[in-house]
Amino acid sequence: MTGALLAGRRAVVTGATRGIGRAIAARLRDDGAEVLVTGTSPDGSGPEGCAYHPVDFTDLASTRAFCRAVEAFAPLVLVNNAGVSKPEAFAEISAEEFQRVQDINLRGTLMTTQAALPSMRTAGWGRIVSLGSIRQQISLPGRASYSAAKAGVDGLTIGLAAEVAKDGILANVVAPGFIDTEMTASMYSPDQIAALAASIPIGRLAKPEEIAAFVAWLAGPENTYISGQSLFIDGGITRV
Repeated sequence: MTGALLAGRRAVVTGATRGIGRAIAARLRDDGAEVLVTGTSPDGSGPEGCAYHPVDFTDLASTRAFCRAVEAFAPLVLVNNAGVSKPEAFAEISAEEFQRVQDINLRGTLMTTQAALPSMRTAGWGRIVSLGSIRQQISLPGRASYSAAKAGVDGLTIGLAAEVAKDGILANVVAPGFIDTEMTASMYSPDQIAALAASIPIGRLAKPEEIAAFVAWLAGPENTYISGQSLFIDGGITRV
């Protein structure tokens, strides 16, 4: 156990069946929160002790049903982690595929946040952390849809932060770099991962738990003055 900083508070973490999201949900649970997580599978699960709700953010009916569940759950912490990336040459991106990436990464963040705000406003306290990416700052060929979506999450967050500060709600973006996850292993060969690690000033990929630790701090009571920021957790690759 890491402590009870979030004892008595409820937290929602989207996209938490694996990788960064799962690590975040586990950390918030260990910090004392009652945690609700999502995944796309009807019979999925998150970390032990976390409640689970399936949602397909590409489907409006599914998203609205989940949002009703969020309102009923009444969280004071929200972590928008669900996301998807499909590398594709710019000239070959279909309108349908572009929209799918935006629906999952951006529209899902918008609607879930809207559903979480009433309970936070009632309490006069809330913390919202949305997962961005270094790709909102430095992109690559084939990443236009994903970069657009994550840049949109940043824009959404600064607008949100400006509106809800008076309600005691802080909203930020955490933008990870290269993380040692199943998704990374599926996208890159071992040689490519080694080359990525060599390109990072710290010399290695991050562990999901390192991202989770910072997200938990931003989402907890020790964060009293950081809002509207996009914070890059990347081993220095975007700045050094």
